[in-house]
Amino acid sequence: MERRGSEGDPLAVAVRLAAPGTGERVLDLSGRAGGVAVQLAETAASVEAVQPDRQLAEEGRRLARSMGRDNVFFHSGPLDELPFDSGHFDLVLLCRALPRERRPMAALREAHRVLARAGRLVLQEVVAFGDPALDLRIWEMERRRDPGHLLFYGRDELIALTDSAGLKVDEEVSSVLTQDFGYWAGPEDDGGSLVAESKSIFFSLAPVLQERLDLVLADGRISFTYQLVTVRATRG
Repeated sequence: MERRGSEGDPLAVAVRLAAPGTGERVLDLSGRAGGVAVQLAETAASVEAVQPDRQLAEEGRRLARSMGRDNVFFHSGPLDELPFDSGHFDLVLLCRALPRERRPMAALREAHRVLARAGRLVLQEVVAFGDPALDLRIWEMERRRDPGHLLFYGRDELIALTDSAGLKVDEEVSSVLTQDFGYWAGPEDDGGSLVAESKSIFFSLAPVLQERLDLVLADGRISFTYQLVTVRATRG
């Protein structure tokens, strides 16, 4: 397995590793409002996007219409019960969606099932720092922001899950995801308590943990950095 570092936009890293080819059939399981699927539609013959959240699936449809992408189709449903025939797709992307899955192994096995024999899967996730004191506090903040966020995976856990689902990782890219606190936290609630609590957690971290998180306060803006792993795998 090749391992390397990379900088740049996380979506660009995933697309570069996926190397989508002209005329391929693509499945996007990334769980966001269409950004991945619409970009892949530039070269793919068709892109099917499955989103557990019905509202985000509709947002994806609106985005595709606004950009004139008539080869992108959005579905709302669980990732562990995909409505497609076995071996149908040349490329499957699963980007930053696995931590919300209650049955992650079932979702990965479904991805394996619908992947063509010569196809490939690209999986991208934020990974734990490997420091319990830091990982626990970040998990607490993510759960406050998004109750559907179940856990952070470690890098080795992601590789093991992928392998157990019958997918062999042949390339891995390590990069970073820099977050603007205001965008990450979203609109403040009525009392502003969620944002205030998250700020309090950030700045109560020990200096060494703030450094690992690359926590920066400049010009009234807060930013921090997650570690990101992107892997490409084929059917084992």
